[in-house]
Amino acid sequence: MSGLRAGAAVVSIEPPLPSDPQGFVRRAVAVRDAIDSCEVRACVIENEGHRIALLAADVTNLDSYFADRVRKAIVAATGIAYENILLNSSHTHAGLWPRKAGEKLHGEFATLTDAEAAYFEKIPYDYASACVKAISRMRPARISGGTGIAPGLAVNRRERDGKGGTILGWNKENFIDEEVPTIRIDDHSGEAIATLVGFGCHPVVLGGEVPFAGSDFLGPLRKQVELLRGGTCIFFQGAAGNILPLEAFFDTPGAEIPFGHRLALEAVHSVVDKDPREIEIEHIAYGSVTPISLYRKRAKSPQSSQPLASIRKVLNLPLNPSLTVADMERELAERSADYDAKQKAGAKRDVLNPIRYHISWLTEMLKMAALAPLPEEVEGEIWVGRLGDCAIVGTPGELFTEIGAEVRKRSPFATTLFAGYCQGVLGYVSTPEEYQWGGYEPTVAQRGYGHPAPFAPAASRILIEECVALLEKVFTK
Repeated sequence: MSGLRAGAAVVSIEPPLPSDPQGFVRRAVAVRDAIDSCEVRACVIENEGHRIALLAADVTNLDSYFADRVRKAIVAATGIAYENILLNSSHTHAGLWPRKAGEKLHGEFATLTDAEAAYFEKIPYDYASACVKAISRMRPARISGGTGIAPGLAVNRRERDGKGGTILGWNKENFIDEEVPTIRIDDHSGEAIATLVGFGCHPVVLGGEVPFAGSDFLGPLRKQVELLRGGTCIFFQGAAGNILPLEAFFDTPGAEIPFGHRLALEAVHSVVDKDPREIEIEHIAYGSVTPISLYRKRAKSPQSSQPLASIRKVLNLPLNPSLTVADMERELAERSADYDAKQKAGAKRDVLNPIRYHISWLTEMLKMAALAPLPEEVEGEIWVGRLGDCAIVGTPGELFTEIGAEVRKRSPFATTLFAGYCQGVLGYVSTPEEYQWGGYEPTVAQRGYGHPAPFAPAASRILIEECVALLEKVFTK
């Protein structure tokens, strides 16, 4: 029998209420109730002394500071090696964004409330608690995988504006990765321990007008998978940087449920007949009014071993040249005057928040520039885990869908789940072709992440090649 063991667990990380999620810059209202539970979900797997922890949580992002705190809390509580821990953020826009900075970029509460600060202090221990619970539930396991297809749910959002630029909307001509890589982890009796589901799409079926905290379509997806398969479903947000739900920004709850259910059905269908065990047919004689011959599947023994391995690499991703100090000072003066004028005119928060977004960034960059030259690159981590004939890739940004698709296409594994928004989330990484079209992601999105400039066009290629190299390396272990 294989020495592979696995366990999974869920811990609630419900945001304090009221609070102000940072997912929508133009959020019209603060969050004052919850539509479903925000959670951290963990799966711990071990084999031959190697133990890894795979976690996904309903937070908008984790910055590098908080990702480090979370991993250290897990290490202290479980003994799992720091380098063997993968953290994925669901990127729900109705959850909070644990970050080091006490100041938020926008929102009704410009600074952290006492309740939000306490929440951020507690959340590393919630992650650790999920791992402890998962370890307590570990039992002999086997792993298999498959890939579903979910057409018509999401759309590439890089819509051309007809003037040589790009807005956020629908672009039916640009590529979208519609595949749903899924990894099933069962015990030796066939009972589900965990189902790992990957898909790249911003969780914004519900818009900023909905005054509820929650996971958007992820909660309905997880519940449906668990209804159909049992065990614990863990969703890993993929390369969603340029992907929106086809129908998005609803102002009332409900639309997120069929979206999540559709993804769940594709995920479950992709692995329903997958089983790493050798199966034989058992004949059973069954007497009744007339003799009945029954046939049932059963697993042959012994079971072949399933390798488990993980590897990480820290690398530097280049940035484009930053604005000059003079340009930032000029922009700050202009935006500050605009903010004051609109505030005096009675503008509401959905108008003021986007202006405050830029003011906060410009103020911080000028403080940094006064102390030292602004950085020209940002450190990030990629992580690859081997789970038998399956692999999971973790990357640190909001990557365009083309990046994840190429990595999975070039992977030597039968099933590869590609996850963005992992470890410390660094911001948007666009494909080189999209820089000529400008727009949000390659132009101003870095301001929400505290970088002096967007990532350079070369960053996407660096990530792709490094991910593929790690996949090939771990494949040989």
